[in-house]
Amino acid sequence: MDVRLAVLADYANVSQDGKLNIMGIFEEVNPPILSFALPQMYLVVSFAAGPAEFDTVKEIKIALLDNDGSEMLTLEGQVTVPHPPRPGSRAYINQVIGLNGVTFERSGDYAFAILVGGETRETVSLHINEPIKEVPDA
Repeated sequence: MDVRLAVLADYANVSQDGKLNIMGIFEEVNPPILSFALPQMYLVVSFAAGPAEFDTVKEIKIALLDNDGSEMLTLEGQVTVPHPPRPGSRAYINQVIGLNGVTFERSGDYAFAILVGGETRETVSLHINEPIKEVPDA
């Protein structure tokens, strides 16, 4: 199973007919202060699998790593690869994960590691900028 798309966004959903809707893709955050709890973000991942993988169960792990490589957050689950609606095509699996209130203690680089069967398939980078200090009026 391959990762076709992996992004962070302000909002995302999958429509009833399977369309992936993504708004406000971002790679960095400008917090007003640190530590900072990001009110809301969505991790969007689209997987693709070939015929040899249909009906198999895949172990999925998503880990948010801080700039020291420590896991801040871990999500784990299983996905059964479906048969596609059109014979002869690949199966596509869209996952939208809403994350609320993730707290970042310091500025720097972070990453969401996406693992399938224990192997990293994709990494989504996130940079937390230093808060901008306001300059007092002279």
